[in-house]
Amino acid sequence: MTSPKYSTIAAWSLAIARALRASNIDANSIFGEAGLSLPQLESEPDSRVAIDNMTLLWQAAEHASGSMAFGLTVGQYAYPINFRSLGALMMRCDTLAQAFETLPDYAALVSNSAVISLQRTPHLLGFTINPLNGVKISHLAIDAFFSSLMLHGKQMIGHSDFVRKVELIRPKPKSQQPWLDMFNCPVTMNAGNNCMWMDRAMLEQSIISKDPLLAKLSEKAVRQYLDKMQALTWQEKTSQGIHALLVNEEPRALKIAQMFNISERSLNRYLQLEGTGFRELLKLKRQELALHYLANTQMTISSLSDTLGYSSVSNFSRFFHNWQGMSPSNYRLQCSSHLESAANLAKNDN
Repeated sequence: MTSPKYSTIAAWSLAIARALRASNIDANSIFGEAGLSLPQLESEPDSRVAIDNMTLLWQAAEHASGSMAFGLTVGQYAYPINFRSLGALMMRCDTLAQAFETLPDYAALVSNSAVISLQRTPHLLGFTINPLNGVKISHLAIDAFFSSLMLHGKQMIGHSDFVRKVELIRPKPKSQQPWLDMFNCPVTMNAGNNCMWMDRAMLEQSIISKDPLLAKLSEKAVRQYLDKMQALTWQEKTSQGIHALLVNEEPRALKIAQMFNISERSLNRYLQLEGTGFRELLKLKRQELALHYLANTQMTISSLSDTLGYSSVSNFSRFFHNWQGMSPSNYRLQCSSHLESAANLAKNDN
């Protein structure tokens, strides 16, 4: 069975199940609404769940709970042990700063549908997680991730005062009180990024308990898991890097290489060993995003051409015709026609 292109570790779905049960909600039926089998996931906690199914699961959980803040509840049930070796690796670092510095290197284990990065000021460390352009991730998933990180940190140093402010892309709800209560610090909605800002001095506090040998074993297990799910192939890492950069700037091999602290020459060699190259991956990513935006947004052809880095609309249209055998406008009309036909069919069935 082929693994989904964008996925998350099943442990997140199991945290949702625990939160639903704690709220006296039938978790099995909620999972069924999202096309998932809870018993199967419970028997395979290291398996992967397609991000589309996870988004449906979050939507169903939010509707069933009647709470826009249900992600904060889920974060309280995402225990480190449920993330297997990654959780153990975090819990065995020397400092909380080291734990957070470690996470971006292993982000693909949790989810390969977002870009995790760190921002630094003289006094603060910002842990940022943003969905890849064109990949839909529930706002509740971000809430759950930040709240779980804060609670994991609290377990490691004995308090959660290290969180200084939280910025969220999600729309501002009628009341921000659940978020203020959870993080106990200023929370900004409608922000440009999802970022949890933390006190760097506090992050350098020693962990209450640590075991260097266990940490080494945990890192080895995480690497083996990532190799198994093929999240660390240079082709996929480069493709995600291109995806993250494409909307804001022209992706270049040197920039991608710098993301992974290697030379451009090394990156090209690694890609060659995997039977591909940077230009080929850039072309494929442009094709993927072009199809997504034409089918799912009302972005003008001119804006899309600029976004994808083409020198002119005519160049974009010519290349698109070579891919699909039709113009971008005709492809969009075809997608709209298919959606209308599907809607009419569903209406007739009812």
